[in-house]
Amino acid sequence: MFRLETRTDPYFAMIAHMKQSEFFRRIRHYAILYVEDDKALQATIGEFLERFTPNLLVASSAEEAQKLYRELKPKIILLDINLPGMSGLDFCESIRRVDSTTRFIMTTAYTDKPFLLKAVELGLTRYLVKPMTSDELIGALHKSVEELEKIDPVLGRVDLGHGVFYDPSTKTLVVEGKNVPLRRKEVELLEFFLSHPCKTIPYKQFAHGVWKDSTMSPDAIRSQIRNLRKKSYPGLIENISGIGYRFTRGCDGIA
Repeated sequence: MFRLETRTDPYFAMIAHMKQSEFFRRIRHYAILYVEDDKALQATIGEFLERFTPNLLVASSAEEAQKLYRELKPKIILLDINLPGMSGLDFCESIRRVDSTTRFIMTTAYTDKPFLLKAVELGLTRYLVKPMTSDELIGALHKSVEELEKIDPVLGRVDLGHGVFYDPSTKTLVVEGKNVPLRRKEVELLEFFLSHPCKTIPYKQFAHGVWKDSTMSPDAIRSQIRNLRKKSYPGLIENISGIGYRFTRGCDGIA
């Protein structure tokens, strides 16, 4: 019921032409709720979805999913139409009564007209006909993120912790509601860190990933790190003596 392929979905072609790290950075900002009663399929797709978010919630029924939704408010929900008890469509309809922003991706074996009309009525981002492929699912996830960012641009901000956000659309920090401008190299360094959360990055990796064709001196990287700490907060970037630096954002449960 799920195949690893990379060819069918037009949105996958878009992702293929953008930096992979950019796609991962954008989607990691959102919790995903996956609802599927088939345990084997749940395990397979659940493992696949864990590549994209550190905040994956899994439920086996709509009733269990409702409880998780009320407690944790995920912004992307992937679910099967055929669930034990309450159906996927009924679950979606119950959420839509109070929430118009959460994005729904429905998996189904149905392509009949009544279902399609209902899907449009409920504002589904995408319905995927089983058996679906990995690129179809990635495409649907990408479209969900696009829609969320259009609904509310603030949702596209990256939470860096301690009341500090990074706005990728304006390339600025938002500190206590105020925009803090970043210089070009600070933006490049911050986005490089965002693509390597919680990892200790050796000095030489910054030379290849950020400075690239220009020469990186020890003083240059120290200066840029100091600037980012000053504009955000000191604990965001940790110095690993004799090795490099570690970006702490996302290591304590912050998405």
